[in-house]
Amino acid sequence: MRKTLKKAAVVGVSVLALSGVAAGVAQAGERQGADIVGKGNLQDCINWGKALKAQGKITNYACMVGSKPGTFELTPFYAT
Repeated sequence: MRKTLKKAAVVGVSVLALSGVAAGVAQAGERQGADIVGKGNLQDCINWGKALKAQGKITNYACMVGSKPGTFELTPFYAT
């Protein structure tokens, strides 16, 4: 039983370590910029993000509904 628990612990730690390495590698290519607040709905944010990406100004983006009514927050990601 001890061998089984040790093996399970080693496998669990290995999976966590590999997950952390994979996440670090995935994030290494991009740098997150400061949120940009805009007026409009979520679709307006998506449209703006797509336009910035198409122009090559950002590599990716994320959109959230803003804290005030009728606003959104666009999070830009830049190449490192």
